[in-house]
Amino acid sequence: MKRIYLYLFLFSLIINIFLIVNDSKVLKAKEEHIEHLEEKLKQAEDSLQKIQPIPQIDETTYTLPERI
Repeated sequence: MKRIYLYLFLFSLIINIFLIVNDSKVLKAKEEHIEHLEEKLKQAEDSLQKIQPIPQIDETTYTLPERI
């Protein structure tokens, strides 16, 4: 009976170590993927700003649209 408890304890210990190591690897991979996506988003925003210049509004001739 003592051997069964010992084997169960060792098995659970090995499983827990595996889960911790695997989860840390998955977390690191997901963080790298998020960083990559953030870089792509920043590049897309920069290129969008280059394509669409901000229009200059002449305040002397600009009138507010009327509500219907």
